Amino acid sequence: MYPLFFRLFFRRLDAERAHHLAFRWIRLAARVPVVRTFVAAYFAPRHQELRTEAFGLRMHGPFGLAAGFDKNAVGIDGMAMLGFDHVEIGTVTGQAQPGNPPKRLFRLVEDRALINRMGFNNEGSAAVAARLTGRRPVFRTTVGVNIGKTKAVPEAEAVADYVTSTERLAAHADYLVVNVSSPNTPGLRDLQAVGHLRPLLTAVREAADRSVPGRRVAGQ
Repeated sequence: MYPLFFRLFFRRLDAERAHHLAFRWIRLAARVPVVRTFVAAYFAPRHQELRTEAFGLRMHGPFGLAAGFDKNAVGIDGMAMLGFDHVEIGTVTGQAQPGNPPKRLFRLVEDRALINRMGFNNEGSAAVAARLTGRRPVFRTTVGVNIGKTKAVPEAEAVADYVTSTERLAAHADYLVVNVSSPNTPGLRDLQAVGHLRPLLTAVREAADRSVPGRRVAGQ
């Protein structure tokens, strides 16, 4: 199905416009009961033997969507409808930010791949938390939240920025991911050094525990 849709609708479109168009169709389909029931039955049948447990989480299966596709938690049910057993939203930053200027998503057609230079474009942790608070799930699926550093925040204030996102989002997450790997945020990967990473993870764990008392944190 994907090669057909790509040739008919997306090949001549800018890669980022194609992404938004396809994602909009998925979200619309998930809102129509008869459509989502048909699509889920075809793409997302539940098989008992595929049930997976990881970090104390029980999931329908091992097939998950990583962060980067649904940055603002607008299409969780749409992705579950297509068969993803867990959906990781984000990356979400403490403050809203536009990301890098276009053009920032490039196709490598011969390699069947993409180059992603989006730059953590998202609506910010407050807006995403509000959306998750009002969400009424159609499909039961595991939801992860990926948090990163706001580009405008200096390194010295990075921990506080992550803690802000944690306090807003932990209650809505089955698991949290601390993202310190993007090359599009200057200085972000400096946080991978043990001297920076340990206090960052400690602060995020403590904030998560305050936000969701009694929840077991994976890795403890």
